[in-house]
Amino acid sequence: MSHDLGESDYRIGGNERLQESKVLLGEELFAGSVYLAGRAVESILRAVIWRHDSDIRTGSKSLETGHNLRELLREIIDLGVLQHGVNRDELFEKVQYVAGLWFNNMRFVPGKKLKAIWWQQGEIDHKRDMKRAALEFYNSCVIIVRVCEALCQK
Repeated sequence: MSHDLGESDYRIGGNERLQESKVLLGEELFAGSVYLAGRAVESILRAVIWRHDSDIRTGSKSLETGHNLRELLREIIDLGVLQHGVNRDELFEKVQYVAGLWFNNMRFVPGKKLKAIWWQQGEIDHKRDMKRAALEFYNSCVIIVRVCEALCQK
């Protein structure tokens, strides 16, 4: 079954995933929170691409990035949507950070496994716990969504 999605669906869905992520974060359900926040980023990056790429909108080109956040950002950069400046640099920095910690199959990862993965990556340690790391991850996702919302308004 195919469900056609467009800019509005990706924007609204991304914002809903971010809200759901916040609820899970408040309940200290970190794996679900992180997964949904990352999904929100993927969704809002897709919204920007849909907004600014007429070939994607008309179906004459497909988006071949899979769930790769860095590739989605590369598509946006290639579209020329980002001007040099603070938002561009901040968006680039935050997407790199989030993409280094998030992966699509995270939806299957138990909380203990995510903690072990982030420990191995150095995201958490004896001084920085999962709660703090998940909050920083969430806040980075919020920034990405805000910048991309502005890009959708252009």
